[in-house]
Amino acid sequence: MDRLFIVAMFWLLGFLLVAASAETACAQGAGQEELKRSERGATHSESPVAKRPRRSAPGPSARRRPAPAPRIAPLRPGDLAKRSLVELEKLIAAHRKVVKVKQKDETIRQNLGWISIEAANRVLHAQSLGHVRDSAAYLTMIRTTLADTVWRVTRISRTEPERATAALGLYYSDGILVAADSARGCKFFARAADLGHAAAAYRTSVCLSKTDPEKARQWLEKAAAGGDAAAQEAMGRACIEGARVDPACGKKWLEPAAAQGRVGATSVLAWLNVREGTRESLKRAAELYRAAAEAGDFVAQNNLGELLETGRGVSLEPRQALQWYRKSAESGFAAAQFNLARMLAYGIGTDRDPAAARVWAAKAQEQGIAQASELLKTMRTRKGAADRTLAR
Repeated sequence: MDRLFIVAMFWLLGFLLVAASAETACAQGAGQEELKRSERGATHSESPVAKRPRRSAPGPSARRRPAPAPRIAPLRPGDLAKRSLVELEKLIAAHRKVVKVKQKDETIRQNLGWISIEAANRVLHAQSLGHVRDSAAYLTMIRTTLADTVWRVTRISRTEPERATAALGLYYSDGILVAADSARGCKFFARAADLGHAAAAYRTSVCLSKTDPEKARQWLEKAAAGGDAAAQEAMGRACIEGARVDPACGKKWLEPAAAQGRVGATSVLAWLNVREGTRESLKRAAELYRAAAEAGDFVAQNNLGELLETGRGVSLEPRQALQWYRKSAESGFAAAQFNLARMLAYGIGTDRDPAAARVWAAKAQEQGIAQASELLKTMRTRKGAADRTLAR
């Protein structure tokens, strides 16, 4: 009995010990968890700046989209006729800006083709008038801003053949934007000439001048009748430079060419008026020569000087005559070099300047002016006589 009691007591004691160990373990676990929570709270409370939540990347709809390219309306042939060179350059720049965004925009590329055609036709017109600076300005614009338009011009020529085909004639004949191909250029000019393009008709006559002179003259006359100033001057010169001078024929063609501003035609027309010799014709000649001289024609500058020196058709103005002779002489015109030397040698309109006179007389002599040789001889004789007088 006592033994059983003792065993029971040991069993109960062991059970109580196990239960106490489990309770202690649970308490320790709870304490550690509480400690961790308190440590985390302390860490957050001790941080000087709380962490900001990370921003997510904006979606496609929130991103700033580029402004849409402006819409450009199709051009029509008449839209460009009254625009200046500067205005055309600005128009091209606006189109090029849009092309960077809309590379395959058909309207823009078609418009650039029309501008190329307009520029090429202005080159032909400037060449017809002999306006070198205008021609060069448009050629520069074509080469620098319209280099990719040849294919487009070719395409437009199917619907607007006259001006577009004339442009292609210029491009191929003069090697603009494409390799020079005179034969192909002449074919394009001939097609445009058949459609009534006056400048193309003139260029066609130039193409045929060596191979078929008769046909070339026919095209020249068509071009002149169509209003091409270069052709009109050529026809006018043909009337007065042959064996038989026909002033009426010459004036028929030279008058309209001069009215358009063709400087060479103006100068030749003035010569015809001088040839008539009447008071009115000489006055008209002086007006024409002055217009051509101010435009830079060195022949007109010399001839205006002669009228001012002699007082024919104008008042006697030797000083002005000297100025015009000098301008012409500086351009290399031999007759003006002799006239300038003569005035300097004899002191007409200025003080005598034998040294300068000899320089200009020598230049004229080199170009075959016989009077310049005589002037130099006279000046040497006079100088020798003066030296002998001084020696006495």
